[in-house]
Amino acid sequence: MTLESILWGSFRLLLVVGGGWVAHVFLKPLTEVWDLRDWAYKRWPAVAPDTQIVIVDIGKMERARLAALLERIGAAAPAFIGIDAVFPFQRDSQQDSAWSLALCRTANVVPIALACSLDLRYPLLHAPPLRKSLNRFAGCTGLEAFANLLTRDSVRVVREYLLYTVTGRDTHWSLALAAALARDPYLRWELPAWAGPVPIRFRGNLEHFYYLNGEEVLRDSLSLGWLRDKIVFLGLADPLRGTLEDIFFSPFSAAITDRRFPDMYGVVIHANVTSMLLQRWRFSPVPEGWALAALGVWYLLLGWITQRLKHPTWRGLLIRAVQGLTLVGAWKALMALTVAGHWVPWVSFFAGVLIAGEVELLRARK
Repeated sequence: MTLESILWGSFRLLLVVGGGWVAHVFLKPLTEVWDLRDWAYKRWPAVAPDTQIVIVDIGKMERARLAALLERIGAAAPAFIGIDAVFPFQRDSQQDSAWSLALCRTANVVPIALACSLDLRYPLLHAPPLRKSLNRFAGCTGLEAFANLLTRDSVRVVREYLLYTVTGRDTHWSLALAAALARDPYLRWELPAWAGPVPIRFRGNLEHFYYLNGEEVLRDSLSLGWLRDKIVFLGLADPLRGTLEDIFFSPFSAAITDRRFPDMYGVVIHANVTSMLLQRWRFSPVPEGWALAALGVWYLLLGWITQRLKHPTWRGLLIRAVQGLTLVGAWKALMALTVAGHWVPWVSFFAGVLIAGEVELLRARK
């Protein structure tokens, strides 16, 4: 083995691993639209419903009806009420007064958070909240939490969630995090130190939580005492998907073969994140460096296997065979690891395998 062969081998290794990293960086917008990990949700294990979280569908209820609903739910003393709706305009004065009064009364006995939005004129991780409801409503609750969902593509797929932002010395909670902290204050010390998006490990859709229809709650005289100490989210959550407002694609329906209609309302996504935090059922992110290291080791093995064949044709066939088997094996491993709760970066490895095959084929022709 000469110095020239060592340098040439090192260059090829750097080309493959570097190419994988470049693909990871520049193909990221494409993978936010189509992500191979979405197929893992076809193998998702059966998960028991989270009975500590209740979703109440408020549909298009008028504010007077909302006021009556809120006071009825508040009388049951839940641990937290999150309202995934904004009230930016004045309506009928009587209805506005009833809604304001209900917010003030209920907030005296139950923590309530009204949804707001982040001011996206600032960098996302340091964006301050932007009040979206009238002061007479937001001032009653004393707590606003941003309800922004991270959808970086035009088809509204949600895979990640921003738990909080930091502006100067102030920390601003998301709606899901505010709900989780109301139930478990010690969760604060388990939060990631870096305010960045975290992958959502979805429990499931609406059927994985307790569900109530707001109008039926007002018509029904049954006791709501079972809501005590539970987390209650109010928002749009029609089981029949009669409205496409505030509805998104989740990974359960985002795979290329499945993407037809959005399947999950925003309030259900918030409920999933709250459940994920409280149950400590999060994804374990795998560092990108591990994927690149695996790619480097695989390429060294590929070179060692193929160098034993001198005939260019047979060598080329072997390279293609190893390449194909590796991609299939990596696909299966990615599915299994995602189901097991590991968030594995996949673009760099898959792209590196494709680059490595071409590099070795060029080498074989010389």
